[in-house]
Amino acid sequence: MADGSFVEALLHERIGAGYALQVDDEWKAHLATEEARAVAEGRAIPHLEHGHWEWGEKVKESAHLLSCPTLAIECAGQTQGLMLLKTDGHFGMLPNEMGKPLVYIVYLATSPWNLRALVEQPRFTGVGLVLLHAAIQMSLDNEFKGRIGLHSLPQAEGFYERHGFQCLGVDPEKEDLKYYELSPQAANEFIARSTS
Repeated sequence: MADGSFVEALLHERIGAGYALQVDDEWKAHLATEEARAVAEGRAIPHLEHGHWEWGEKVKESAHLLSCPTLAIECAGQTQGLMLLKTDGHFGMLPNEMGKPLVYIVYLATSPWNLRALVEQPRFTGVGLVLLHAAIQMSLDNEFKGRIGLHSLPQAEGFYERHGFQCLGVDPEKEDLKYYELSPQAANEFIARSTS
């Protein structure tokens, strides 16, 4: 919870397109409400870099692939976060991890009512951390030793840097987004922090 107390949540390790479409509807409705409130109060409308993502389409395109699970965190009857992974075809670029397989985070998003950029008081905090922990666990389960890679939206760069990801520069083939990797050592440190 935003006050620091813990609540139980359900982690879905694979969702269907119907589930994702329902999430799209709920999240877009909330965004529209927040935008209307900002206009009514004469405030600038907050820009959300992943606000245009269509999770229903993303899940539909990848649901038949075992190597592309979409994870969801559900709490208080609503989906609090979503993440789409790829467990094959991506390899480390860090000096000590060059060419070794990793889990690639294709998309990761927290529900709009949990984003400080959008609401003054988020309902839940730590959703992104739980999803990262799940991605690390999937990397360990696949014997990738916790290695993770991703391209970050600018608004999320600080989040990944704070949690041990190393920036390997701008990738012109991915809309000039910065590419980040988490090493096995950083993954172990992340797990130690999140379980202490």
